[in-house]
Amino acid sequence: MSAASDCKTILDNISAYLDGELASTAYEAIERHCQACPTCAALVSGLRDTIGLCREAASVPLPDAVRQRARDGVRRLLDRNVEKG
Repeated sequence: MSAASDCKTILDNISAYLDGELASTAYEAIERHCQACPTCAALVSGLRDTIGLCREAASVPLPDAVRQRARDGVRRLLDRNVEKG
């Protein structure tokens, strides 16, 4: 298998890999490939970091003022739809 083919396999399976949904042989193949391919290793690392940041952001509560603006915006949209419909 060529390096480009291995890189394509990484891209095709990266979501399942990061979610821990691959069979152990496929997971280990990606691990080995990333040890030898700095481009794929950087991609996997960057996506892991991004996932971590998203999880952190989701755990921070929104300030009350932001929540109220969001509610007001949704209410305005709903009111417009009722007027049109």
